[in-house]
Amino acid sequence: MANPASIVLWQSLAIFLTIGALAGVAVSLLLIFKPHFMERINRVANRWISARRMNRLLDRSIGIEQWCYRYHRPLGAAVALGAVYIVARFGLLFDKASALQRMSGHMHPYLLSGLLDALVLASLTGAVVALFVGLALWLRPSLLRGIEEESNRWISTRRAGRMLDIPHDQVEQFAARHTRQIGWLLLLGSIYLFVAMLQIWI
Repeated sequence: MANPASIVLWQSLAIFLTIGALAGVAVSLLLIFKPHFMERINRVANRWISARRMNRLLDRSIGIEQWCYRYHRPLGAAVALGAVYIVARFGLLFDKASALQRMSGHMHPYLLSGLLDALVLASLTGAVVALFVGLALWLRPSLLRGIEEESNRWISTRRAGRMLDIPHDQVEQFAARHTRQIGWLLLLGSIYLFVAMLQIWI
């Protein structure tokens, strides 16, 4: 019996591809017969959006250390309890055979077994580390000062933001030089996709 969620997913994908095929036919016809009209639309839609404003938001320093040290006891207890739950869930209560049986229809059993082992190992490792951090934060937060100072280094996003602020219009220039050829290729691809979708719907 088919999964209802997968049916809805495939139907949504088919609708999306059908609409995309129809839109591709319309755009390709404009590229073939009205290339100047497409140039006008491109000039209106092709507005440069600078990433500097976004970088300013990313470059703001947000410090939560004082809040963590002020409420270190409830925060440490919550982290430690969460870590204990994960250790108990994946270390004591996890039934691998049952999980393999439930999920065997979605993936090859050998691959699924390896993924489950990796998930359990990663969860237990993270839970043990979180348990020590939670206990230290709960009972003696000064133990975390050295780790905090070592890891709390400022990394600026300005250098990465400069890469985003460089325009790359090579594809646009190529399309402007070969408008009708691209239109014909897009028309053929859109018709093929539309025919394929019609076979699914029919």
